[in-house]
Amino acid sequence: MCEINKFFNEDEFYKEDGYPTEYFWYCDYLFKVGEDPEWGIDFDQFAFVKNCLYPYIRLTRKRGNSHYPCGGCSIIATDGSYAQITEEEKETLCPKIAWGFAAAFLASIKYDDKQKDFVPLKETKTLFKEYYERYWNLYQSEHNGLKYASVPIEQKELCFINAHIEIIKQLWERTSPLKSYTELYKYASEAEKGYEAYIIKRKQDIESKLMPRNNQFSTEICSSPSGPYIRVFFLDDSNAIRTKGVGLLISGLRMC
Repeated sequence: MCEINKFFNEDEFYKEDGYPTEYFWYCDYLFKVGEDPEWGIDFDQFAFVKNCLYPYIRLTRKRGNSHYPCGGCSIIATDGSYAQITEEEKETLCPKIAWGFAAAFLASIKYDDKQKDFVPLKETKTLFKEYYERYWNLYQSEHNGLKYASVPIEQKELCFINAHIEIIKQLWERTSPLKSYTELYKYASEAEKGYEAYIIKRKQDIESKLMPRNNQFSTEICSSPSGPYIRVFFLDDSNAIRTKGVGLLISGLRMC
């Protein structure tokens, strides 16, 4: 039986007599691919694989009264024909089309017939936060041994961010098959850039907190008609408020 609350690596599926199996969540929208006078319109549909460590989407197919794989079921039967075929055959039948955050984004939108456009099921910032925390929490659970006890949580998060950025970039590069859906690729690309900006901002915030107090500013020796003085540049302008109106004489130099 498929464990929907357990996450597996992508290459682990169907290894042992069809176990573990992919757990599908079918996206809201369909793509018309043709019309048959006997069976009616045929469709393609995205199936989001939820129980993979880094999720991905398969392109599933609805042909007349048939829906691949396994009749459109969410849980793939380990003893079913789909679970028993090779990975190459699965790629031919239901190719993978998107990975990582792009896949999570595509699973979080729906198509609005009135607007003739895709709309989000949740705010993008919420999606960023949920996706980030999923892997940050996982990283913490895997780095909570005694040898990490002395590592500040901020430093640990920076290590996570550096590794996470590399992973999301690699997964996005794999998402090139999505280019056949021009509009969705554009939206996914924008979302991917937004998520990367979200991570970089988080990294900058942490680095700012970790910076020693004496590195919160820089100085420059300047000259004026009244004599030399030290100009102070603050990383955080709020720190400068406490220094206004204060003049110090340091080794014959004025501090401004």
